Amino acid sequence: MRHRMRGRHLSRTAAHRKALRQNITNNLFTYGRIITTLEKAKETRSFAEKIITLAKKGLLKKDSDKPGYVHCYRQALSRLRSADVVKKLFGEGQWRETGGLAQRYMNRNGGYTRILKLSGTRLGVLSGSNVGKIPKLEYKMEGRDRKLRLLGRRLNDNASRVIFELVEGAVEMQPAEEVKPKVVTA
Repeated sequence: MRHRMRGRHLSRTAAHRKALRQNITNNLFTYGRIITTLEKAKETRSFAEKIITLAKKGLLKKDSDKPGYVHCYRQALSRLRSADVVKKLFGEGQWRETGGLAQRYMNRNGGYTRILKLSGTRLGVLSGSNVGKIPKLEYKMEGRDRKLRLLGRRLNDNASRVIFELVEGAVEMQPAEEVKPKVVTA
């Protein structure tokens, strides 16, 4: 039994899990949407949301408490280890005019990320596709067209694949039908 044991091990050492969490969060903040496994997305979700909350607290201190702002900035930098991602998060550098990710979620109390499952009712096969065909997922990320080929030969092949994304607006929520990617069978 796993009494009082927090988190998933993901068949990795502690240092490897920490690096994996940092890399997934950096990619999420850079691209806004990534495709990963359900277990990795669930494990990374709380870390990413805590970083966004830290950036929001830092932005509130930007004008009144400059040392407090710098402290929050350095905390985020020590956790993410990527200066470009932290600049985008806080709205510094090239993101100064458009505002950062924290500014986008200033009026939102949590729930900054969303996990959308790719698998249908038959594990390994996307919803609406035949068992004999190999489905392809086409989506657009950062202005580039991308394709993902899902192999569904056996049960559970792609059962844990998910889209892990940042929620778009501060107030409005998009319906799930608009967010679902287009499926093309080959």
